[in-house]
Amino acid sequence: MNRYFIFIRIVLASCLLGSWGGEILPVFAQADELMEPSLPREEGLPTTSNTKQLQALLRQGLQYVRARDYANAIAVYQQAVGIDPSNAKLFGGIGYLLARQGRFPEAIQAYQSALSIDPNEPDFYDGLGYSYARAGNNANAITAYSSAITLDPKNVKYYLGLGVVLLREKDYPRVFTIYNQVLALDSKNAEAVALMGSSLLQQQLWDESINFLQSAIPHFPKRTELSLQLAIAYINKGENQKAEKLLTQILRQNPSNRTARFQLSQIQEKDGRLTAALTGYRQLVRLNPNSISAKVGIGRILLAQENYREAVSVYQDLNRLDPTNPDILYYLGLALKKSSQTEKATSILKNSRELYTKNQNLQGIEQVDRLLKEE
Repeated sequence: MNRYFIFIRIVLASCLLGSWGGEILPVFAQADELMEPSLPREEGLPTTSNTKQLQALLRQGLQYVRARDYANAIAVYQQAVGIDPSNAKLFGGIGYLLARQGRFPEAIQAYQSALSIDPNEPDFYDGLGYSYARAGNNANAITAYSSAITLDPKNVKYYLGLGVVLLREKDYPRVFTIYNQVLALDSKNAEAVALMGSSLLQQQLWDESINFLQSAIPHFPKRTELSLQLAIAYINKGENQKAEKLLTQILRQNPSNRTARFQLSQIQEKDGRLTAALTGYRQLVRLNPNSISAKVGIGRILLAQENYREAVSVYQDLNRLDPTNPDILYYLGLALKKSSQTEKATSILKNSRELYTKNQNLQGIEQVDRLLKEE
């Protein structure tokens, strides 16, 4: 059976130490990224036509895929469809390529075309479910993944794809069912354990999360995401020392782990270790120059340290990244006022007030008014 896709792990949001302006950083990996689909194998490419032209096109298409030249690969596959329009795998290949380009509505259409020719191919439903999920249509993604499972009930990746979308929908009982179904097929499946860990965290079942993850981690010692999940559960239980120990171990193994770095910096900040926290936030910015969460942390600490000039620069940068955020404007106005740039501060604060008013944020309006009245 031709395999166009591997299991796609849709990143799941972690439960953070709630701080203003903080992005939701993932438990699994970087926010909003998916595990990319697998490349079609040369031996898996459709060969129903015996024409030399079709065979040449398919070889050329695969070369483009390997070079990540998806636009030309799609053009080649479309040429092949002209030669063999009844070949479902050609449409499946086009769907795969469109999904790699992020063209999910078109990928959906291509997979639907493939299924109209061959409705019994579970990989087409897998690709369809992936494309629907990436397009934000969870209901249709659930239907597609369920169809793939019906056709191939022993394929773990279909269950995992379905489980991730169900988690998006906060259908926790069905996530638990998927977890058990996967373990029945593969008792050592780490993705299922991570899925269940995320489900418990999202439900804010901190004690259950801790017990579950403490039992699971010894069986999967190399799975960093499980340790991250356990650290987040500890944080939400107020057991920051245990969380810090775990996060430090993770960063010792992988200094570029942004989620661990962010969580550790937040612990340090809340504990009053501002210099260490500032260093951590700045490391995050080096890893991701557009990280709003890290820049907000830097701005907070600079204000606390009364380093108003540098705080102004940070909040100006944040305002460029998120120009309609009234909180950013408020703190920019605060930093400007504290650095004796009163006229600029007043203008910025008035803009912040307008946005708070638009958002019907009475607390925000009141804090702006108080600051404007200060001498």
